Amino acid sequence: MLMRCRTVLIAPLLLAQMALGQTDSLWRVWNDAAQPDSARLKAIQTLAWKAVFEQPDSGMALARKQLELAERAGIPSGRFEAHTTLAVGSSMRSDYTTALTHLQQCLTVAQAIGDRKRQANTYSNMSNVYKNIGDLPMALEQLQKSLRIDQALDNKEGLAGTYNNIGNIHTELGDLRMALEHYRRSAALAEELDNDRGRAQAAMNLGSTELELGQPDTAVTLFQRSLDLYRRLGRRLEQGMAFNNLGRAYGQLQRIPEAFASLDSAERILLSLGSMRQLARTHVNRGNLLLAMGRAREAIASCSEGERIAVENQLLQQRRECLLCLHRAYDRVGDFRKAYRAQTEYMAVNDSLIGLNNSKEVTRLEVSRAFQERMLADSLDHVRQRYEQELVYTATLGQERERRNLFLYTGLGVLLLAGGLWNRLRFTRRSRAAIQQEKERSEDLLHNILPVEVARELKEKGEAEARLIESVTVLFTDFKGFTAMSELVSPKQLVHDLHECFSAFDRICGKHGIEKIKTIGDAYMAAGGLPTPSATHARDAVLAALEMRDFIAEGKARKIAAGLPYFEIRIGIHTGPVVAGIVGVKKFAYDIWGDTVNTASRMESSGEPGQVNISAATYRILKDEPGFLFTPRGEVSAKGKGALSMYFVEGS
Repeated sequence: MLMRCRTVLIAPLLLAQMALGQTDSLWRVWNDAAQPDSARLKAIQTLAWKAVFEQPDSGMALARKQLELAERAGIPSGRFEAHTTLAVGSSMRSDYTTALTHLQQCLTVAQAIGDRKRQANTYSNMSNVYKNIGDLPMALEQLQKSLRIDQALDNKEGLAGTYNNIGNIHTELGDLRMALEHYRRSAALAEELDNDRGRAQAAMNLGSTELELGQPDTAVTLFQRSLDLYRRLGRRLEQGMAFNNLGRAYGQLQRIPEAFASLDSAERILLSLGSMRQLARTHVNRGNLLLAMGRAREAIASCSEGERIAVENQLLQQRRECLLCLHRAYDRVGDFRKAYRAQTEYMAVNDSLIGLNNSKEVTRLEVSRAFQERMLADSLDHVRQRYEQELVYTATLGQERERRNLFLYTGLGVLLLAGGLWNRLRFTRRSRAAIQQEKERSEDLLHNILPVEVARELKEKGEAEARLIESVTVLFTDFKGFTAMSELVSPKQLVHDLHECFSAFDRICGKHGIEKIKTIGDAYMAAGGLPTPSATHARDAVLAALEMRDFIAEGKARKIAAGLPYFEIRIGIHTGPVVAGIVGVKKFAYDIWGDTVNTASRMESSGEPGQVNISAATYRILKDEPGFLFTPRGEVSAKGKGALSMYFVEGS
């Protein structure tokens, strides 16, 4: 996979860099009605632009105040900057239709005042929106418009960024030759402007493209230059990416010691920065290098670590790469069972990525539909105006024959145009129906992944805030004998049994009002008391756990009677505070964090098969509840926790 530096061109033209100490003085200027409108607009613009990247809603609220003053004072540049900030905020909330509407307002203002640099800037911003919804041809079209204006103005700084972005679009379209051409143009302009950051970015992108085109020697030179520049600029994340790329290029050149040294350097930097996305890629790069050298068992260890990082951080793309490496490595050492399992998981992750792309296509259709409707309304209004103009013109004609002919031609023209518009309207209605159907499917899928309340907040606000919930009961299950059983039955039967158990657990959780969090291999995690707090979450979780245990016990009895291998279950429960929220930017996942989760996991691992093991915190809540019997276990040593008081619980 290519590792690329992306240039974001959204930037208001009148905004200077804001120093932290200026915030108070900016608020004073904005709140002082005696100040000139231009000064107040500049102050609120600076505040809004800073806020929109940290808290989009707050930034947009300030931008609306700016827009009101700019319209009242008749200052077009203020309107332009306000609409730009509103477009950025809408994009960050994934409201791309509104973002395009604000950018269209920017374009109207820029054209009205004859500011071509602002027009170029707006086209570039539009390209980012179209790129986000997956409409790459339209994104490229906007960049070409920006490019033509920058060329006419000889705006070299703008041209350098635009060429780089055009190269990125061609890369995603798979046209590496065209990407290379535009990256080279961007690099040449960076040299002319003596811009080290532009040089480093162009060198990184050029190196990645040359490597994909089978030119590792050239790629090494470019990656090394990029690394040197990023060291000079003090940009450590990009240094880690450059080392990652160098490792791949040295590997292709069979310069093995240098390849491993580069990947080790990448790992140190990325680990210190906490950049899990790039760190996972470092491990898979090392795994692929080891695999190419015939060291398959070492490749398994490296790619397994990469997959662990990818799973913990919801990195689908990186997990897919790691699973492919693992499939090949297990196949190489002859462990066909694990090779099959890695291949199955690879296919599941690949299907998830395809689903994400399908969701992006629905978004693109939704945006296109909204603009088609606006275009249709504009077209109908144009027809009406044209028809009225024709009527006025015919009133001035003196001869009846000319008047009759004109009416005839006008009527035919309007009829033909109306027919075309009617066909467009029918197409729009069919598209709307198809989009609505896909939207309903997407919502069903969203509710299957996220709690209803969280999904509603996500749709309304574009984000869902993480929350501290003071009292939650966390439940963990794990199967004893699962690994041994996997050696005795076919992979298909193993997956069937696991699916049967987890499906039953899902039904049991739904019955008792428990929220399923996730599965990790053969482990199952759920919690009571979230996202909506509950007064009975401890009782609900224990009842669910007892029912899960009984379900597994019944399955065990049937397996024994049939002479088949079976597994047993351990269940652990603990009550305490957690932080709950969504992780990931592409594939949303509702998760919980905190010491409560770790302690619940220790309750499970310190338990016994066929028993529900609860902590002292859960016991204190339930000890006076009717319907439960408790067996004190005393203090039991738990890994990483020391000695903890534990209890086995049964239904009375």
